[in-house]
Amino acid sequence: MKRIPLDATGWRTTDDFFVALLTELGAPSWHGHNLNALYDSLSGGINDVEPPFAVEVRNGGSLPAEFEALFAGVAEVFADARREFGTDASFSLA
Repeated sequence: MKRIPLDATGWRTTDDFFVALLTELGAPSWHGHNLNALYDSLSGGINDVEPPFAVEVRNGGSLPAEFEALFAGVAEVFADARREFGTDASFSLA
């Protein structure tokens, strides 16, 4: 399984997370920076990097509070994609 480590050092806004993740996934420039767009792209055929993969956010201990809700939503999106599409992808915090 391909591991996609994301280093949260220096992230200030939730958009920083989406830029880092979507860059690693090889997402097209029109890909939205929100949970709905992420869910849609986990169905396949949109990003250059296709499942199976595991996304791991590192160095996130001192992030602003809004990241907690974002990461909970991202984990839910990954779980929903596994149930709905059979997507072999995971999300975790290190």
